[in-house]
Formats: sequence, structure tokens, C-alpha cells
Amino acid sequence: MTDPITPKQLAAELGVAPRTIRQWLRDQGWQSMPYARWELTQEQADQVRTRFRA
Repeated sequence: MTDPITPKQLAAELGVAPRTIRQWLRDQGWQSMPYARWELTQEQADQVRTRFRA
């Protein structure tokens, strides 16, 4: 099992602002609890990478 990944980690990897990733995640309906810590599965992280990879 892999550890969850955060939008901040993905942002550093992809060279975009963490806020941009979090907003996209909200637009996808992935936030289950407002103000809760974001922890993404590997599958979700791969979808973010696909969306923001330059």
C-alpha cells in the first residue's frame, strides 16, 4: 500500500501552485469535508498529473 499524497507535494512535482491543484480537485467534487486535510490516492494523484503535466 502506498502513502497518500498531498496537493502540495504534487504542486512541487508539477511546478504549479498548490492552490491551483486544490481548486481543480474541488471542481471535480473530490473534497468530502471542507477544511479537511487533502490526502489523495495514487489513482487520484495520477489524474492530477495527467491534468497538469506540461
